Amino acid sequence: MVKPFPSNAPGYRVLLVEDDTGDAFLVRELLAEVDPQVELTVEESVDAVVRSGELPRFDCVLLDLNLPGTTGIDGLRALLCADSGAAVCVLTGLDDEHLGTVAVAAGAQDYLVKGKADGGVLLRAIRDAVERRRAEASLLRLREEQLAAAESVRLERGLLPSPLLAGSSVRARSYYRSGRTRAVIGGDFFDAVLGPSGTVHAIVGDVC
Repeated sequence: MVKPFPSNAPGYRVLLVEDDTGDAFLVRELLAEVDPQVELTVEESVDAVVRSGELPRFDCVLLDLNLPGTTGIDGLRALLCADSGAAVCVLTGLDDEHLGTVAVAAGAQDYLVKGKADGGVLLRAIRDAVERRRAEASLLRLREEQLAAAESVRLERGLLPSPLLAGSSVRARSYYRSGRTRAVIGGDFFDAVLGPSGTVHAIVGDVC
């Protein structure tokens, strides 16, 4: 008897790209046995998936490598070209370690062999693929935010003046903060300078 996964496991939306109805039926039954919440959709070709435009709505894709219109990992490349963020697990009848290595190198999250993957193995592969993609997306967002912050600092250094206040008791402290979400630069400006009489002159320009 197959031990079911915890009932609080997420109901993944899985796309199976498989032209063999018998294999598709088996995958559906194996997944239903370990997690009835998995929503499985079946397409028979990569072209049909790409043309549908619905690839981004799935959490994970189980992809057979032997499909009409594609050979080897061409189908995998086509899916990742259509959606570079797709979590794809290759599911094939070819027990070829080299092919599995090539598939993973091309962007697949895992390589599973039909007949050796039961429901538990399938579900774990789906879960791990989804979590890895989420982690990669989070790291990418973090990197983008870091780059934006670094660019803001660079622009700030170039835009903020160095007030000419040597010899004055007045001290100037300044920083740049954009008034719009994720904006890098604005048009406001200011400056300060010590006059011959000891008076500090300041100007602030509020650009709308």
